Amino acid sequence: MPTLLLEIGCEELPASACHEAALQLPELCRRHVGADPSSLYVGPRRLALAVADLPERAADELRRGPAERIAFDEEGRPTKAGEGFARGQGLRVEELERREGHVWAHLPGRPLAETLPERLGELVRGIAFGKSMRWNESGFAFARPMRWLCALLDAETVAFEVAGVPSGRRSYGHRFSAGSVEIPHAREYAEVLRGAGVEPDSSERHRAIVEGLDALGEWTDPQGVLREVVHLVERPLVLEGAFDERFLRLPRRVVVTAMQAHQRYFPLGANRFGFVANGGDPGTVRAGNERVLEGRLDDATFTFERDVALGIDGLLERLGSITFLTGAGSYADKTERLVELVQALGGGDEAVAAARIAKADQAAELVREFPELEGHIGAEYARLEGRPEGVCAAVEEHHLPDASGGPLPESGTGRLLAAADRIDTLNVAFGLGRRPTGSRDPYGLRRAAIGLCRLALEGGVRVPVELLEGEVADFVEERYEGLLDVPVEFVRAARRAPVRDLAGVARLAQALAGLDDEELDSIHTAYVRSSRLAEPADGAGELDASLLVEPAEVEVARAVEAVRPRVRTALEQGELAAAVAAAAVLGPPLERFFKDVLVMAEDERVRGNRLRLLAEVRDTIGLLGDLSQIPR
Repeated sequence: MPTLLLEIGCEELPASACHEAALQLPELCRRHVGADPSSLYVGPRRLALAVADLPERAADELRRGPAERIAFDEEGRPTKAGEGFARGQGLRVEELERREGHVWAHLPGRPLAETLPERLGELVRGIAFGKSMRWNESGFAFARPMRWLCALLDAETVAFEVAGVPSGRRSYGHRFSAGSVEIPHAREYAEVLRGAGVEPDSSERHRAIVEGLDALGEWTDPQGVLREVVHLVERPLVLEGAFDERFLRLPRRVVVTAMQAHQRYFPLGANRFGFVANGGDPGTVRAGNERVLEGRLDDATFTFERDVALGIDGLLERLGSITFLTGAGSYADKTERLVELVQALGGGDEAVAAARIAKADQAAELVREFPELEGHIGAEYARLEGRPEGVCAAVEEHHLPDASGGPLPESGTGRLLAAADRIDTLNVAFGLGRRPTGSRDPYGLRRAAIGLCRLALEGGVRVPVELLEGEVADFVEERYEGLLDVPVEFVRAARRAPVRDLAGVARLAQALAGLDDEELDSIHTAYVRSSRLAEPADGAGELDASLLVEPAEVEVARAVEAVRPRVRTALEQGELAAAVAAAAVLGPPLERFFKDVLVMAEDERVRGNRLRLLAEVRDTIGLLGDLSQIPR
């Protein structure tokens, strides 16, 4: 059974495009070739796949035509409909099969070699990238200009064309040490490229890089650049470099950021670093990389010293000229709002002091050069001036969590400041009408909302819902649908409850989800049935105890009177499980009520009073949210 090879050769692809293609190619291969790739080769100059053991021809196809009585007349002669169907399938009328009341065309599967050109063209055109470009008159968009196509079925070329680039049997070896190479057979692709200085398998490149770095000693990758480096080289050459020890006077994170953010190096401790080259003379390559890093560190030293000379107060004076968001004032304005918010969140003097200087490093030259240092370098400048460590730690931590599963600030002051920062960003952005739409979220508002939810639920920051303006509260609470390990219906139910702090919504959803089926069924039925019947009584005045004559309705009224304050008190104190347990008491008496009491009594006054009683039941259980959202 034959093996298929497809290679798309490009100018150097960014690592992000390599990752996008690696995710899409297996599914595209299944869709257009009808099989999973046996091998996937993704690198900076090529996207390739191989499919082993393909059938030599497609499966036979049986197509149903018109009804037999329409395809043939009463005397068995073909009609125009029958002749047209046969002609459309490339068959003679006599070759049609007649069964099950219809005519059928049995079409033998086409040879694989005949169908592949069209299929492979569609596969290539099906790859989509977040950022694409057009480079010739064809108008075809791809991550980078396409320079060659190599397509083989065993030893035979599969001829097709995309964007003016014809397929052939030639590929290209290492950019600097090899030229074009001929692929004699699809199964020999990887071997030929390795002989031409290219390791096409990204997992092998990863293994070689890790092995090389391990040989250099303890190495770190704090910014996770290894995943990118794997797709920056065709054959890894791992080397060690060093920089002048005078740069160790810089804060360590500044040095590491210069290594990783700009150069994709791996810190080895002290003044040593590891890096991955794409070949070349080791001595020359090492000297060049050391020279580049020292240039970066020279720049960092210069800007660091200028910032330190200016001081925190000098940086704060510049915030008035730096725009936070267009239409939302400056970072000086944001600072004032942060101070008010940390006070509203219950922060004391330390939190207020941290809020006053949290954004000072937005005016720092070092942050302009290394945006990854915001927060951290502001804390470093504050420490150099002798500010309290609690204030410095909060400034450093207030950007956390910086990912959905990232760590929270360790200090209570840091968590307060982080929450205030996110509340302000969300309120301001929504106030300017910049709510995320679809996949677009240029201001990271979903990330800010998720972080705020985690700070409230996991970090213990009490976030009053009234601090979230307009649509912000709903937007933030929606994030719990993905964060909590409970069905989304419980979150949606809890979001309708009059809970006034953000974490309370989550804990209420968890408490509802923690009910056993019998308890949930009882309270759910009580809420839904009372809601359905009570609507006509809304606004009809208070319950009249003198009209309660049946023992079951008296029992319900007493239960409501006892339960409602317990539920409210438990909610106010944040004891959500206790609130749910208290409301669950209404289930059994209400069940007896519906069994023993005729709600729609003939006496209009009694009927109205019973409906008002059900409205009170609904409103009492409704303190837990809209339980009708929960499917039963």
